[in-house]
Amino acid sequence: MKVIALVQARMGSTRLPGKVMKKVVDSPVIELLLNRLSQTERIDQVILATSQSPENISLVEHVSKLGYSVFQGDEKDVLGRFYEASKKYQGDIIVRITGDCPLVDPVLVDSIIDEFIKGHFDYYTNTLPPTFPDGLDVEIFTFEALEKANNESTKSTEREHVTPYLRNSNSFKKGNYISDSDYSNLRWTLDEYSDLEFIRGVFENFQPNIYFSWSEVLKLIQKYPSLNLFNQHIMRNEGYLVSKMNEIELRNNVDFTLSNQYRSSIHNLIPGGAHTYSKGDDQFPILSPAAIDYGKGSHLWDIDGNEYLDCSMGLTSVSLGHAYPSVVNAVTLELQRGVNFQRPSILEKEMAERFLDLVPQHDMIKFAKNGSIVTTAAVKLARAFTGRKLVAFPVDHPFYSYDDWFIGSTACNKGVPEEFSSLSVTFKSYDLNSLKELFEKYPNQISCIITEPEKSVYPAYLGDKFCPRDFLKNAIELCHANGALFIADEMVTGFKTAFPGTISKWNLKPDMATWGKGIANGFSFCALTGTKEIMELGGINRPGEEKVFLISTTHGGETHALSAALATIKVFQENDVISHIHTLNKLLARSCKKLTIDFGLSNNIDVIECEWMPTFIFKNEKGEVCQGFRTLFMQEMIRNGVLFQGIFVSCFSHTEDDIYYFVKAFEASLKVYQKALKDGISNFLVGEPAKAVFRKVL
Repeated sequence: MKVIALVQARMGSTRLPGKVMKKVVDSPVIELLLNRLSQTERIDQVILATSQSPENISLVEHVSKLGYSVFQGDEKDVLGRFYEASKKYQGDIIVRITGDCPLVDPVLVDSIIDEFIKGHFDYYTNTLPPTFPDGLDVEIFTFEALEKANNESTKSTEREHVTPYLRNSNSFKKGNYISDSDYSNLRWTLDEYSDLEFIRGVFENFQPNIYFSWSEVLKLIQKYPSLNLFNQHIMRNEGYLVSKMNEIELRNNVDFTLSNQYRSSIHNLIPGGAHTYSKGDDQFPILSPAAIDYGKGSHLWDIDGNEYLDCSMGLTSVSLGHAYPSVVNAVTLELQRGVNFQRPSILEKEMAERFLDLVPQHDMIKFAKNGSIVTTAAVKLARAFTGRKLVAFPVDHPFYSYDDWFIGSTACNKGVPEEFSSLSVTFKSYDLNSLKELFEKYPNQISCIITEPEKSVYPAYLGDKFCPRDFLKNAIELCHANGALFIADEMVTGFKTAFPGTISKWNLKPDMATWGKGIANGFSFCALTGTKEIMELGGINRPGEEKVFLISTTHGGETHALSAALATIKVFQENDVISHIHTLNKLLARSCKKLTIDFGLSNNIDVIECEWMPTFIFKNEKGEVCQGFRTLFMQEMIRNGVLFQGIFVSCFSHTEDDIYYFVKAFEASLKVYQKALKDGISNFLVGEPAKAVFRKVL
């Protein structure tokens, strides 16, 4: 197989015209790039792929004199240019390097090529998500994949930027090469004058050697931090973002006639108007859909026919996409075989084995239909195992269960006897000292600690250097030293922070873990896992011992839900779903954060750059967290075709185009937000602000 490198470069950069011919240590940037790239061992031929524009004459002449091949093609249709160049030079494997990457590392390129070949990928990169500095980007694809993209790509951005179709289409086998640490916040690319200053500084420190490695550059900026100050304010791939934003036309959702009719009657039929309070009318602005008609992939349609980009994905439960074909097919087949029997379905054993393979820390599993059931079951087991009554959890956690042990500790405690509420105690979230004080206050009384292993937003008192992994390891040890059990609640984090969750990512061993949400792509399936010595208390194979009545639900083992879970797990195992969603989340958060800065609103809107669930906090003109301004932003995002409540939960069906649509809607909503801060929110928000779910008074 012939491996060729196509270096995409031209003289017509809008932000830094002629950048590839700018001098760095007495040589043009393009010369340094080509000479560094030519040091690879895996690439058979390095070719400049530029356009036929007359302004590229000096570039073409210089590169030709250096002895490198040159291909000139269409100015705008760069995808077509790559395809024709690959045909001419008979490349079987194409390595794409852009002219703004003069610090390209040949050893890194070879390593990525090796992994591409070894994995038999169609498309391979180190940018999905990026973990290397911006400026070390490498993309590799087969000629067959390039040909398919060339034949099927129709959007201007797909033609101009070469690889969006390859990145977004699910018809290719894709992979990502990751660094040992995340350096994606570092900017080593060349697109603006400040970038040129940085590049010059790097080469000047190494001259006359131009073949230094990227790790040597890393050591250099650690030694001389001032080098890193030139250009770190610039966003990655800003040019592509601008071109995508210009391409998008926002929806205008203003007709809620049928939704208003629905709202007027539903509360006479269903208490709260929905079967979870988070979906209630009081959680949304008046100008919003009252009910959804159907969903497909990453989009929803309400009963008025309005279309939305979905941001919450079934309260974070839909991990692949609405009506995901392989899950729907598996469920359809199982429905024809019956869903509930007098004895367990054979699928229960298959599902137990499959899920426990994902969680080697635990030996046994119990199924249920919702999260409250499994968290309450975990608490019951902890009390049975330790013989203690008290349950401890973070004071600021919004929801673990609708059962008395948790809901009795909230403002919504009406109907829960105080005797039950007094059995729950709290500590400051992720604060080890607070947890120690709790054990000292209640010696030999606490049966368990239950907490989420990660959050998208951590309390400010923890500081910037807080490491949740260290807290969790120490908290587990502290629990065991005090005779208590540790329960990791992966209800939200599972299938998002990692596969299957945080405890596997950080190799933690809690006594039990609760799972749900994304396991079955929206179908009702949750699980409790744990060690055998604890879980078998709920069994029936211990003659003579007192029985613990654990979970006993008629519908816990329904076959269609089990088949949905098995099909979902299969997709996660065969595809790098986690990298996909993390890549999109990072892109969304960084793009939105840049916009808040551009609009001068960074003091009014916090964008929390959580890779598994970007979170937004809205504030008033005084910088105070404000439900009214949050509701206004929801209203405007909904108007622009985005069903948004303050978080973004990406799924496998979300695409880069979805992210750019969100960012475009975000920009449009910022304009209204800006006016409301100046002229008063009452002039823009229709109706009352959304309310907190956990409130004492309606």
